[in-house]
Amino acid sequence: MSVFKNFVLNFKSKEDCDNYVTRYNHFIPTLEGTGVQTVFVCRMTDESIFIFSTYKSEAIADKVARLGDEWRELNRFDIHDKMVLDGVLQNSWNFEK
Repeated sequence: MSVFKNFVLNFKSKEDCDNYVTRYNHFIPTLEGTGVQTVFVCRMTDESIFIFSTYKSEAIADKVARLGDEWRELNRFDIHDKMVLDGVLQNSWNFEK
């Protein structure tokens, strides 16, 4: 059973958001082999991003979420607002192979 998590992160400025995305691009590869299946980072506005990720299990998703929280705290990102939605992945299609 795969699960998903959606994060919407709103920053105070475009520069803060750019900084986060740059650093996040280096953080995500460190999670290889942990049970993370996919991660998509989407720019919504200059100051906000949407992250969609899937995991092999809820326990793995929770563990990775804690690692992400620790990473954000360590890097002292100035996140204005955060919203998380999660649940069980019912189905998916990938037309690019």
